[in-house]
Amino acid sequence: MLSRIKKYQFRYFLIGLVIAFTISISNGFMVLAQDGIKEIELSPQEQRLLNQGQVILQGNKGDYIGQVITEGKIDQAWEVLTDYDHFQDFLPNITSSKIVLNEGDRKIFEQVNVVDLWLFTEEFTVQIEARETKPRRVNFQQFKGDLKKLNGTWQIEQLKTNQILVTHTVKVEPGSNTEKPFFYGIYESSLEATLKAIAEEITKRSQI
Repeated sequence: MLSRIKKYQFRYFLIGLVIAFTISISNGFMVLAQDGIKEIELSPQEQRLLNQGQVILQGNKGDYIGQVITEGKIDQAWEVLTDYDHFQDFLPNITSSKIVLNEGDRKIFEQVNVVDLWLFTEEFTVQIEARETKPRRVNFQQFKGDLKKLNGTWQIEQLKTNQILVTHTVKVEPGSNTEKPFFYGIYESSLEATLKAIAEEITKRSQI
């Protein structure tokens, strides 16, 4: 009986972790975050990496800011970040995604996620609520799921004629304190992969 309880506890933790998966130029760059204007301090090395198209991820323990610069145009960047019906085509771990509620600038999308956990895989369905401020900002939060907290923003800035800065802020917390170290380690890796995939898709669509 105890082993069965632990099995279900671990399964619910994995569901929460998948939900988290679904859903960073110069020193002192100003980013409009969910709670106001937030200043991001980058070291010279971080600035160079950002300008080279690398993902810069700051923060820890569930409070993160990620940035990436990519070639592209703001219209295509907006199209990518709000393409909820096709996330499975370019985002990792997602096998299907579709809008289930469309109320103008408020949308709820449902998606099926598959996570490879060494010896086995798990598939889960989750729902995320997005509130859009076209063409530069999307606020999101967990609508249905097992996390204690998940909310954040996507922000788009046009730096040059054909250069986009994508900034992602997120606050996330698993349902159980005992799972936090493992949870945050995997989440940080997933966040970096997601930002890379989004940058690549923006560049791809801007070249069409």
